[in-house]
Amino acid sequence: MEKRVLITGASGFVGSCLTRRLLKENCKIHIITRDATNLWRLGGTLKDIEIHNLNLLNSEKISKLASEISVDKIYHLATYGGYHYQNKVEDVINTNVIGTFNLFREFSKKGIEMFINTSSSSEYGEKFKPMSEGMNLSPNNMYGASKAAGTILCSTYAKTNNIPLVTLRLFSPYGYYDAKTRLIPTVIMACLLGKEIKLSNKDSKRDFVFIDDVVDAYIDSSKQVNSYGEIFNIGSGIQYTTDEIVSNIINLTGKHVSIHWENNLDRQYEPQMWVSDIKKANEKLNWDPKVEIKVGLNNTIDWFKDNLQFYR
Repeated sequence: MEKRVLITGASGFVGSCLTRRLLKENCKIHIITRDATNLWRLGGTLKDIEIHNLNLLNSEKISKLASEISVDKIYHLATYGGYHYQNKVEDVINTNVIGTFNLFREFSKKGIEMFINTSSSSEYGEKFKPMSEGMNLSPNNMYGASKAAGTILCSTYAKTNNIPLVTLRLFSPYGYYDAKTRLIPTVIMACLLGKEIKLSNKDSKRDFVFIDDVVDAYIDSSKQVNSYGEIFNIGSGIQYTTDEIVSNIINLTGKHVSIHWENNLDRQYEPQMWVSDIKKANEKLNWDPKVEIKVGLNNTIDWFKDNLQFYR
C-alpha cells in the first residue's frame, strides 16, 4: 500500500535527501513550503511532489490543509537559526516553537501513524562527556533554547494525548546537497576550484554523521510503535576537530589549498566536547551509522565534482 507522507523543510539539505529517498520507496509526497523558497535541491522530482504554500504560523490554514489531504506520516524538518546569519530572535521562536507545535497539533487531530520531529544537539549546551538523551538541557544560544522548547512542548503534548511522536536530535549531518556556507562544502569547493579559504578555529569539535545514515534514521524512527514523545540522538558517536576534517578532505582530493585560520571564537560559543551517545537509537531503533568518515567525505567530494554548477 502506498504510504502518504508530508514533509516540511524539504527544500533544505537533509529534507531534500529524505524526500528523494521516500520517492524511491514509492511514497506519495506532500511538502509544505513558502512561495519564495528556492527548490533547487528538488530539481527533477517536483513533478512527483504535491506542493502546499503556507506559513506554519497560520494554524487555521494548517487545520484546513489537514482536512484536505490524508497523510500517514509527517517528517518535520523546517527550522530557523541553525546558521549564524539566521539571527532574528522572533523568527527563531516562531519557526522552532510555534510553527512546530501548530503543525503537530493540527495534524494529530486528524490521526497520524507517526510525527517525526527534528531537533538539534544544540539543546544540550556544554557537556563534558558524550551527550545522552537523559541529560539536563542547558542550551547556550537562542537556537538551542528554541529547539529544546519545541521538543519539550511536543513531547508533553504527545504523552498526555497518546499521539505517536519521535524527535531526532541531529548532530552534524554532511553529504550531498549540503549548504555551501558549511564547513565541508566550503573546503571541498576550495580544493576543487583552487581557492584560498578562511576558517574560524581549527580546534572546533563536531560529531559529523553522513546524510545516508541520517535518512536511514528518519525512516527507521517512522516505524516505531507505542512511541509518544521518544527522543533519539542521531550522530556518529565520534567527534572530529575542524583541522582533522580539513586535512582529510585535502588528502582525499589530492589538492593543495591555502587556509587562513582566524581562530575567532566570537561568532559562536565553542565547547570542548561535542559528541553523541547513540546507544538508545541503536537499542530502540536498531539504527547504527554505517558510513565511516573518510568514505562519507569521499562520497561527498565525488558528488560535488559532478554538481559544482549548483554552488558557483
